[in-house]
Amino acid sequence: MMNVLAYCRRNIFVPLSVLVILAGTIGYRLIEGYSWLDAFYMTCITVATVGFCEVHELSPVGKLFTVGIIIAGLATVVIAASRIGEDLIAATAR
Repeated sequence: MMNVLAYCRRNIFVPLSVLVILAGTIGYRLIEGYSWLDAFYMTCITVATVGFCEVHELSPVGKLFTVGIIIAGLATVVIAASRIGEDLIAATAR
């Protein structure tokens, strides 16, 4: 259990990614009334910045929520990229 916690602390993007997906899915479910599958799908295409198309037309609150999911998803990617870069530099410096 300690190794998992240490890994998650070092690689915070793993639990953050899960949190963004969960929060997005629950948020779309509550805000827009989407089914669980539609809410999960919307979260995935939003976080991946695919820009495919909305499942249904978004309300103004849903649009603001989508902006928040985009920012949270991109922040997670930036954290992941920086950690991976740190690991690569540390590995080549040995």
